[in-house]
Amino acid sequence: MLILGLDQSITRTGFALYEFPGDERHMRCGSFSCKDGADPEEKCELFARQFKRLVGPKERRPDFICWERARRIISAYPKKPNPDLLGLGGDDPPVWTVNADQLLLQEIQGIIRGEAISYRIPHESVTPATWRAAIYGKGGGKLSRADAKAQAKAYCKALGVDAGNEDEAEAACIARWAATCSQQFRLLAAGVAA
Repeated sequence: MLILGLDQSITRTGFALYEFPGDERHMRCGSFSCKDGADPEEKCELFARQFKRLVGPKERRPDFICWERARRIISAYPKKPNPDLLGLGGDDPPVWTVNADQLLLQEIQGIIRGEAISYRIPHESVTPATWRAAIYGKGGGKLSRADAKAQAKAYCKALGVDAGNEDEAEAACIARWAATCSQQFRLLAAGVAA
């Protein structure tokens, strides 16, 4: 069965195709970006086109898709004050903002889910803490973003997976999690084997 693991974002989406059961060293990893879009809608459209190319061809369509679940809570932070307006009441009180790309992750996740439903591909999303704890072991779910990315590269290197960047490495780890920990995938695999 072919598993597609995804570590999706606007900046760079990593993907891994894992034929299970099979040797992890044969995982095919890659990545694509949609950050060149002029506005959020165009970025999401670029993502949708790239993703459709990944799952569309029937001869290599995955049997299961697993992706990193987007956070439901969006972090806000105070904007840096405008030095031209200091003392003039322009930035008093401070203005709060969010990372605009975080807002798009929910939409991107919807694109993935929609395509999976459209092609009738079984699918699941998994929180970063869940897959990292299962793959990296105790404490793995509490790693900082930078440490988790470095751990993914090290994990792939130890398995012999050719991941070109951290996002591809995390996608490979997510595919591995799906193969070894996902109840949905286990039920699917048992149904195929029966």
